[in-house]
Amino acid sequence: MDAHRTMNTPTAPSNSQENKQENNKSLVFDTGPIISLTTSNLLWVLDYLKKHFHGIFFITPSVRMELVDHPLQTKKFKFEALQVQYRINKGVLTVVPAQEIQELAEQLFVLANHSFNCQGRDLRIVSMAEMETLAWAVASGAQAAVVDERTTRLMIENPQALRDILQNNLHNAIAIEQQNLDRFADLTRSVRIIRSVELVIIAYERHILDRYLTKTPGDHRVLLESLLWNLKLHGCSVSREEIDRIVALELQATQAAPPQASSPSEIPPAIS
Repeated sequence: MDAHRTMNTPTAPSNSQENKQENNKSLVFDTGPIISLTTSNLLWVLDYLKKHFHGIFFITPSVRMELVDHPLQTKKFKFEALQVQYRINKGVLTVVPAQEIQELAEQLFVLANHSFNCQGRDLRIVSMAEMETLAWAVASGAQAAVVDERTTRLMIENPQALRDILQNNLHNAIAIEQQNLDRFADLTRSVRIIRSVELVIIAYERHILDRYLTKTPGDHRVLLESLLWNLKLHGCSVSREEIDRIVALELQATQAAPPQASSPSEIPPAIS
């Protein structure tokens, strides 16, 4: 390994222990899940989940910039940006102060983008918004980071699978800078990843989406498939096989138990 690619060991913000005690009942949202929900006409679901979660839904400054500041300068996504800003104004989404996460986010950004190498060149595979999300999840001890993008999820959950995907896409051998990858893994070991899919399934189980049932045979299947495929087509990384499995599990649970709302105060394990 080249010496210049070895990064200094990052450290979390000095007040991270205090933050963990105060904010562990929280979720930290990356840009992707908010986009998936907004473009699927499901952003309003966060209002309900926030109310019953009894915790905080965080976004970081870079995520806000991607969701609100930049789109407001365009014509195509301006209304979507206003919907997100409305949730910020209401307190459904809370923006993290930049100074709380800047150092750790920058370190994670550098480590991740110096972990995979193709033909002597480091691959830039993550954005600063994604790394800010992970940084605040680490520093605050959040219950989970909500990330729809596959690359960031695999960086944490299965970096070897990520290398295989990169090799497939680039049709070239990919070398791993193991020391950088190990340091990234050490820093993010406590981070749990869920997706917009899991949040929408909670809303389904809480019967908040029953308004879309048509009261005809098979309406639960139609609703589940429409929800999950809509999220997939709007950017959530979920496979066809996962969708089929989630639908089968939810239909089985619906048939086996009488209608009863489950508590969204505990986020279920990610379905992966």
